[in-house]
Amino acid sequence: MSLHQSPLIVVRHGESEWNVLGKWQGRADTRLTDAGRAQAAEAAEHLLSLNVDLARVVASTLSRARETAEIIANRLGLGTPQLDERLVETDVGPWEGLREQEIESQYPNYLRDRRTPPNFEPASAVFARVTMALHEHMQVGTRVLVVSHSGVIRTVRRLMQVPDRRLHNLEGCTFSTDSVGQLVAGDYISLATNTRATTNDSV
Repeated sequence: MSLHQSPLIVVRHGESEWNVLGKWQGRADTRLTDAGRAQAAEAAEHLLSLNVDLARVVASTLSRARETAEIIANRLGLGTPQLDERLVETDVGPWEGLREQEIESQYPNYLRDRRTPPNFEPASAVFARVTMALHEHMQVGTRVLVVSHSGVIRTVRRLMQVPDRRLHNLEGCTFSTDSVGQLVAGDYISLATNTRATTNDSV
C-alpha cells in the first residue's frame, strides 16, 4: 500500500547524538543532532509535497523520537504528538552505549549469529507491545504517522517474516490490516534524503 492508502506510516526518528558516535542506544534517552532536526523538517515538507492526509502523529516517549514527531506535527499543523511508551526502542541490556566493534570484542560472533546477551529484551516481547500499540493507533478512515525506532521496526518485520534491512533515519514502512484484522507490513518508505547509514539497534 502507498502512503496515501495505508492507515499507518511508521518511521525511525531523525539522526541522534549516538547515531553519529556509532553507539547502540536502546533505552538511553539520546537527543537529536541538528542534522536530525533538519531531517525531521525535510520529512514534514515531503509529506506536504505528496499531500499525504494525516490525522495525527504518535511517538515513542524517548527524546529522539518525540522531538522528531514534534517537528513534523508542528509543520503539518497537527498539534502535540501523542506519546506511547510501548513504541520505545528495544532494551539492549549490556550492549547499550557500545559500538559494534566493542560488542564483537566482548561477545564474539553474537551479531553474526543473531544472538543476544542476558537482559536483552526478547524479540517476542518487543513484537507483542509494539503490534498492540500499532493496532490501537490504526483507525479506519484516518492515517497516522508513528515515529519509533529502527530496532523496533526491524523486529516487527522479522517476526512477521517479511524482508528486513537496516534503516536510515526517517525510513520505515507502512502497515495495514488484512480482512481478518491481522497486521500487514507494507513497502519501505523514506521521508528524508539527507541521511546516512547509522547503527541499528537490532540483531
